[in-house]
Amino acid sequence: MATSSLGALEPVVRRRLPHATNGPAAARARRFMAERVFESAQFGDIAFHEGGMWTEQTDRSRARYAHGFLWFTDWVAAAGDDAELAQTALELTRQWRAHADEWRSDPSSMAFHDETTAQRLTMHLAMMDAWSKHLDEGRLRELHEFVDQTADLLASDAFHAGLNNHGMFQDIAVVNWAGVATWESEELRQSLLATALGRLNAYFRHAFTAEGVHIEHAPNYHLMVSRQLMAHLEVLRAVDHVELTSFEDLLAGTLAYATHAVTPTGVYPPVSDTTVAPLAGGASSFGDDHFSYAATVGKRGVEPDTRTLVLPQSGYAIHRSAWGDPDATYVFFSSAYNGDYHKHADENSLFLRHERLDLISEAGPNGYNYGDPLTKYAYSQYAHSTLVVDGTSIPRTGGDLATVTMSVSSADDDGFTATGRNARLRDGVVHERTVDVVDADGGPVIEVTDRITAPSPHAYELLWHAGEDLEVIPHGQGYEVHHHGTKVMDAWWQADVPTRTSVKKGVAGRKPLGWRFPAMGQHEPNDVAVVSFAGTDVQIGTSIRLHDFTYRDRGVGPRSGWRRFESEVGVNHLRTKGRTQRRLVVAFTSMHQRGDFTYNYKPVIDAAEAEALYILDDFGDQGAYYLQDHGDRAIFRSVQALIRRTLEQLGLTPDDLVCVGSSKGATAALMHGMALGAGDIFVGGPQTLIGNFVATPHPNVLEFMTGGTSEENIEELNRALYDLASDNLGLWRNSRITVLVGDKDHHYKGHVLPFIEHVQALGGTPSLVTLPGLTHGDFGPAYRDALASHLAQVLHGDSTPTDADLLVIQAAAESGGVTARVVQGSWREYSARLFRGGDHVATVAYGPRREFVFEGLSPGRYRVRVFGRGGADDQPVALTSNWVVVPAGG
Repeated sequence: MATSSLGALEPVVRRRLPHATNGPAAARARRFMAERVFESAQFGDIAFHEGGMWTEQTDRSRARYAHGFLWFTDWVAAAGDDAELAQTALELTRQWRAHADEWRSDPSSMAFHDETTAQRLTMHLAMMDAWSKHLDEGRLRELHEFVDQTADLLASDAFHAGLNNHGMFQDIAVVNWAGVATWESEELRQSLLATALGRLNAYFRHAFTAEGVHIEHAPNYHLMVSRQLMAHLEVLRAVDHVELTSFEDLLAGTLAYATHAVTPTGVYPPVSDTTVAPLAGGASSFGDDHFSYAATVGKRGVEPDTRTLVLPQSGYAIHRSAWGDPDATYVFFSSAYNGDYHKHADENSLFLRHERLDLISEAGPNGYNYGDPLTKYAYSQYAHSTLVVDGTSIPRTGGDLATVTMSVSSADDDGFTATGRNARLRDGVVHERTVDVVDADGGPVIEVTDRITAPSPHAYELLWHAGEDLEVIPHGQGYEVHHHGTKVMDAWWQADVPTRTSVKKGVAGRKPLGWRFPAMGQHEPNDVAVVSFAGTDVQIGTSIRLHDFTYRDRGVGPRSGWRRFESEVGVNHLRTKGRTQRRLVVAFTSMHQRGDFTYNYKPVIDAAEAEALYILDDFGDQGAYYLQDHGDRAIFRSVQALIRRTLEQLGLTPDDLVCVGSSKGATAALMHGMALGAGDIFVGGPQTLIGNFVATPHPNVLEFMTGGTSEENIEELNRALYDLASDNLGLWRNSRITVLVGDKDHHYKGHVLPFIEHVQALGGTPSLVTLPGLTHGDFGPAYRDALASHLAQVLHGDSTPTDADLLVIQAAAESGGVTARVVQGSWREYSARLFRGGDHVATVAYGPRREFVFEGLSPGRYRVRVFGRGGADDQPVALTSNWVVVPAGG
């Protein structure tokens, strides 16, 4: 390079030296003069303490600020007009130099940290004009000597950090020195410039993948280094470098990732060491219209041509539903290991933003103080939405880069299908994650398939981090996400092994979990859904929905009184207080549509003023009979543990337990009631041969409960209730068991009679109540009415109820009339009252009749309240029928 190149380089360097010319910067500089306090936007007030800030125990980021003289940015312009400030800056430099030798030999000090030393040189170069204006020649020589020594240190091979961004900053600082060190010989300046440019050329070639992505994993570092590459191009042009064209091509390749990595709200996601901050302010400095459009959320620039970017060699796949819309859906999938710097243990992590909410997120960086447990956590797998093996995160770096890869099956403007592979896990475990994103009419649909292969069994945890202000409501095999009470997402998974779902938030101690870092050094508790399972080769598929949710929103969650009982598996339950605590009523639910998990008979039980426990069977996609997941009965044991704990809290025993339910809920009530030795089990229409029942209409339930749909799987479930009855005979022998069933119900002969015979053969004395004319489909109202009558006796009667105390009625309507019939009851006489809406319209006096006919009625909704008594002096029992509708016409 010719001597004239240094003259062309000088203005390039002067333009980029740091300086703040605004009023607040000058005020911060003057404040130091008055109070000896540095004012930092990142760290707040830092007291100088006569140089004590350089030796105090603090985190690495703050120590970098102190030893890098980064406050000089505020002083550059102000010192040019203030001789006292310029002299003070010299004194601070002298004071620092007085301790340099001792700090140089102290590995714990940041004084001679590679990148910090580079910043210190650049800051002092920026002050030179001010010093030249106010200091005499001797003091200037002192400063020139200091910066020359620092430049020589940075240029030395022994001190150089290598091919990483720290080495880049070192070489940029040396270029800055060569550009403005006019007091030094041109020969030396040219020599150090050649060294720095050669290393920078090598670094920039090394720093980006073949697809133009910076290898240090964090998008903000990609942007920062890309901007440094732009600045490097300015230098190459100034010195007329022969390799200028090749680096111009390299810069062009970095633009696509820089643009697509921007989220719809104009920030980068908290990936690896990325600090989330608005990008719009510096958008124009990058010089690309597409990036400007992304960073300003469509306010400036030109909309990019595609919404999807896949870079398999680099390990990234990105899709958004729209450009220029801050509410757009954005998916960022990463399976990248391109270098060690700024890397987290985040292989196969997923980030999802929708309508400005980070529905699946990352904890973000906490800083660089590796002794801080939260910093270690931030680097670990536990801070990312990925897979952990055997309860211990892999190190953030280590191993062959080729152990982490990505392949792409498809990619277009409507989404992508990409598979990340992480073979960096312990003991030969390999995790493959396929993310499939399809932008359908209603919005993107996301399917995630995790395949784990291993030579031996291991314990696994899949982590799903929710973002700020989000609440995770766990279910058996999935979870819902709520934002201020409004549902915004749900996830449901299907595995070939048993799984357990839990939610962690703000767990402190030796193994932190459930934290997010809104800024470095700041931490907030945050919900993380944890899916636990074990096995050798395992596959688990997760459906993520932002609309047309898998789970019907039934208001399950702490806001509406629901609680989570953590045992072998988590159990969602609702507890209600009763007028009396003589009994505990446990209600088990029947089968509903897929994803619809709720309770049954709560109005009846509430009306009885019962102390009650409603337990959700929200396992799988349609329930599991409160029994098992792929043959594992942790569900059954956990429900049993919940009931036992509730009894203990109430000071009750199993004799005081009442188990109720119909259909599937009846089966569960029998299983849990008999296994606990419940005093009273009152059920309707149970499916006692579970396998036979679910095999055809609900094979999904069969497969979830057993792991298959074969005859062996069917038989496994057929035996479940019968084996429980046999194995627990000593517990339920004295239980009062009542089974109601319609005589037209296919359950009557196929399920109820075989079970009654089995119980009788074991020596039990169950009561069977057959309701005439009822099928399984129209049995519900009759069971509800019978349950109301039964609970009135059990909870508030003076003696233990018998079959004779049970009142069951049915009501039916036809054109012009309503008929009510007593189908179960042993009272001598009955009366009835007919109501239309809230109006009493007719009464039938007491008599021996069991059927009541009301004719000549106008169209509308009616119900009948029937009373039974032994005689005129007895207190009657009463029961109200379900509503029936008399139609118009006829």
